[in-house]
Amino acid sequence: MSSSRPLLAASYIGIEKRGEKLDAVRKELNLVINALPTQVHPTERSLYLDAILEDLSDRDEAPWTVWPLDVYILALTAIKSLGRNPVGSETLLSTDNFPILLHHSGLPSPSTFSPSRPPPSPFSAPARETLKILANLLVLHEGGRNSFASSGGAKAIARALAGKDVNGDEVSYEREEDNLERLFLLGRLGFLVTIERPRAVGVMVDTEDVVDSLTAHFTNLHSIPANHMALSELLKMTNNIIRFYPYANSNTPSSTAESEQWSGTFDPLLYPILCQFYNIPFIDLSPPLSHAIHVLLSIPFLTRLLPTWHSVPTAPSSPSISNASPTSSVKNLLNKLSNMSTGQNHNKKSSSSSSSAGESLIPPNHRKTPSPSSSRRSSGSTTTNRPTIPSPSTQDPSALPTRLLRIFDHFFESYVPWPKKIDDTLPQGLVPDEMLPPLLLLLTRAAAESEPIRQFLKETLLPSTLDRSSQAGPLEGRKGTLGDLLRLMGCAGHIQCRNTAGELMWAICKGDAADLCVEIGYGNAAGILFQKGLSGPPPAKIEEIPEPNTSDIPLKSSTSIHIQPATPTVPTHYSAPSTSKTAGPSTKSERNPITSLSNHEDSRDLEQITEEEKEREAERLFVLFDRLEKNPVISMNKSEEQGGGKVSMMDMMRDKLNSGGFEDDDESVEERRKREEQDKRDEEEANREIEEYKRRLGRK
Repeated sequence: MSSSRPLLAASYIGIEKRGEKLDAVRKELNLVINALPTQVHPTERSLYLDAILEDLSDRDEAPWTVWPLDVYILALTAIKSLGRNPVGSETLLSTDNFPILLHHSGLPSPSTFSPSRPPPSPFSAPARETLKILANLLVLHEGGRNSFASSGGAKAIARALAGKDVNGDEVSYEREEDNLERLFLLGRLGFLVTIERPRAVGVMVDTEDVVDSLTAHFTNLHSIPANHMALSELLKMTNNIIRFYPYANSNTPSSTAESEQWSGTFDPLLYPILCQFYNIPFIDLSPPLSHAIHVLLSIPFLTRLLPTWHSVPTAPSSPSISNASPTSSVKNLLNKLSNMSTGQNHNKKSSSSSSSAGESLIPPNHRKTPSPSSSRRSSGSTTTNRPTIPSPSTQDPSALPTRLLRIFDHFFESYVPWPKKIDDTLPQGLVPDEMLPPLLLLLTRAAAESEPIRQFLKETLLPSTLDRSSQAGPLEGRKGTLGDLLRLMGCAGHIQCRNTAGELMWAICKGDAADLCVEIGYGNAAGILFQKGLSGPPPAKIEEIPEPNTSDIPLKSSTSIHIQPATPTVPTHYSAPSTSKTAGPSTKSERNPITSLSNHEDSRDLEQITEEEKEREAERLFVLFDRLEKNPVISMNKSEEQGGGKVSMMDMMRDKLNSGGFEDDDESVEERRKREEQDKRDEEEANREIEEYKRRLGRK
């Protein structure tokens, strides 16, 4: 346990011959590592860092060259601990100290050190400890990112991801855990060095083939918890590379379509990232799933990529090859991808029966991950290890939206369970505007660019069997996916969620304002319509109902995940509207334009009402009449000819019902006109008499 006394760098600097007095060096380094942040003054922190880095420098008889491994690692760990505080750690960025860190990181970059003092092995503990120092430095200091980029850091990261050293030779590792930690650190450094640096990204993509390396890593990394940290950092780095790559048309006006900001070089990334998206064994909006959604959001739905977007990834390799060599593992992987491309029926059946689009088998742990360079060699070709686009027999357009809707539903079930409002405070300090918009935007882009996906979303969220009766309640008040989306469209506290949910419904209805109002009601659609510049309800339109064609409906393979539409749906005793030409328009025209609920569910012919129902309705009327009769204001007087006095309203209504007056009381147009004229004359005469009366009072 460390004491609270301040630490002084003089205690370490005062040790003479630090290459020999190992016990004293260990003691001082451990004090630094275990010290509280307040125990080291910023000035002392700088002195400590300068002294330790001097011991790690390229000078003759530098202590690190004779230190045992544990002291070597302790010195680097002390630098890491001191560098966590941005105040006083700026000395790490100096032109003398920064090259020292690069040398000890084992990155494949030119070193200023003498060849007699080579860097540590890339996968060794000292190299990984130095990578942690660099990662902290780049996070805390913008100058660190600039220094790393100007020192060729982007190129070094790309080469390291390719499994090469500074000479281009392949490097190997002993333990999978060491490789995963280094992969995590390389992804973190790659993410930081590519922020707002198109030139660095261009070098990584065009010169060092980083896309091939990332494709290989995404293909070989299994979606198990042990790999999630490395996978998350690689996904973040990939998103930066796609975002900041210097596209040929990047200097065009801002009106250029977003889908044009794409290079065919990135096409191979889509399929392995989709595989990771489907195989991550949870549906909570947290890394690496959230990072996978961000990357997919950066990839356009181009025509040539639609077969890949619609593909259903197969299950991971069987555990029987878990102990195989890296080369044989990659051969098995490539053989599987080759079989997918040929569309062999027996492989298709076995894969579809053992996995689903959203839930795959968890692969074996601690499986050796082949390096990208070994993957390319084992393929027997000089080309890169690029997964083959699957054949149409392995495709299911409903797989992607189903997985995304499942994630959306899980968020509401976990954090906003019905009937809780989205504007209420969420647990764990979660902010919907920071979590849901990427998911909704990906669904929106999929619906806008892929007609099979749009049809699936419309049939899922707005099925023809949706119960639109008033007894089921308003659409936005119901439990289920549709209700959650409509409540998002009407929320006041989360603007991004409101706008993206509206854009999704707009895309599902193909940007047709009239269809949107018919499906969800103008009350729910008003917000997105106002955003689109439509300040009032759209005019009604008449469309010819096409003949039903089953080929237009996207087929659902055995690998798709079937989810229930927004509840409640039509009960079993309810007769769904006919799909004939005559039934379609009448069904939509009879919906309430504001709520999109049915207006005619209770309208039945008199002949269809039983005698018991008639008696109950009559009793309700008489109870109402009795209440009206007890109101003295509504009581009516008999005429003089009928003997004067009060007449009961119940008696009047009873007489009307018995005599059929309600049925025979139809007046002709001429009689009604004469009566209106007589009423007008009577009113004018009454007004004249009132004026005459006022004048007489005035004279008195």
